[in-house]
Amino acid sequence: MMPRFISHGRRLLALLLFGLILHLSIYSNAFHLPSSLRVSNHNLQHSCQQPRHHQHHQSTALLTAVPTNIVGTQTTKKQIIRNHYNLTILIPAYNEIDRIGETLCTYINYMKHQPVYQHITTTSSLKQSVISTGQCSILVIDDGSTDGMCRYIQEKTWLDDQSSNDDLNEGDNCWKVEEQVSCISLPTNEGKGAAISRGMMELQCSAEERNEHGNTRTRSIVLVADADGSGDIACLDDMIHSLECLLESSSTTIKAATTAAAANENDLAIIVGKRQYPQSKKSPLRSLLSWGFRTCVSTLFIGTSTASSNNANTLGVTDTQCGFKLMTTHTGKVLYRQLNLKRWSHDVEVLYRASCLCRNVSVGECSVNWVDKDGSKLVSSSLDAVVMSAVMLGEIGKMRLLYALGRWNMSPRESE
Repeated sequence: MMPRFISHGRRLLALLLFGLILHLSIYSNAFHLPSSLRVSNHNLQHSCQQPRHHQHHQSTALLTAVPTNIVGTQTTKKQIIRNHYNLTILIPAYNEIDRIGETLCTYINYMKHQPVYQHITTTSSLKQSVISTGQCSILVIDDGSTDGMCRYIQEKTWLDDQSSNDDLNEGDNCWKVEEQVSCISLPTNEGKGAAISRGMMELQCSAEERNEHGNTRTRSIVLVADADGSGDIACLDDMIHSLECLLESSSTTIKAATTAAAANENDLAIIVGKRQYPQSKKSPLRSLLSWGFRTCVSTLFIGTSTASSNNANTLGVTDTQCGFKLMTTHTGKVLYRQLNLKRWSHDVEVLYRASCLCRNVSVGECSVNWVDKDGSKLVSSSLDAVVMSAVMLGEIGKMRLLYALGRWNMSPRESE
């Protein structure tokens, strides 16, 4: 009996050893799976929390072992667009020492606490994150004043609370306002149009600049505003938005620029303010003058708005005399160079150049909150309103005639 028992015991021991060897062999192979087929506990837990149909697709991929990055899904990288605006607020002024101080304080205080406009392009299907920064400077053109306005502006420190510009962290992304307001004085009184023209020629003009990847852009823009502060500076964001949309829409019809000159042509656009008055706040004299002037313009130009007509003689806007205008710096240099109408009618010549003479200038308008301020130098009585309307009618008629005869024209550099 003992030999038979020992024989059976050896067989049982051999079977146990064989099973142990087989088990260890299978267990060790589990640690040699290809890296593409290993699934961590974290990913496994994540996949278990997903819907059933997602689990089915993942298990199929594991069985086929085709992809090398089965774990995790590929996401579209969000494109970051960086915009930088160089904004100049250009203010023509004549004997405005009593009013311009309040206007400058209002503008500076607003800008240094106002976040830079964040424009999101609508022409691209890619996911984009827009980060905008901005530098703001103010330039006053003294049109031969005799009240010491230029000295007053140059001697006063306008950014009294210097720390307020520095204390704003980068997350607030506010405009960085230059400490000192610049002022250029003309030797004699030449008119509002002449003052703006001189200011435009003083500005540094550069085409829209982009880096080699196209994700960083610098744009120079200029806002023309009145010295009395009638226009609401809080409408600046709406005007920048309108300008960007205008440039964006025009760029879709023009091929991407490959030279600096071609880039400049794509950078021509102007937004004209459309005055919106609070109820019962519009001056009767201003209303009379506006009606008279619109009648004159509509007589010599077939309407002022392009909404109902595609005629080449339309100016493209309904409020030609609004003192709030935003444009690229290059546009300002083109339209205001060597103006023939240097006083109150100059706006019509500027818009005539933009809408009828220049080929590549886009014109648009944007509503601006407006309050007429006391102390107007344009009209002080009903008789002044009638006389001024007649004077403007004569100036505009002269302009149309001389441009038609070729006596007045834009240089090839301006009309391109």
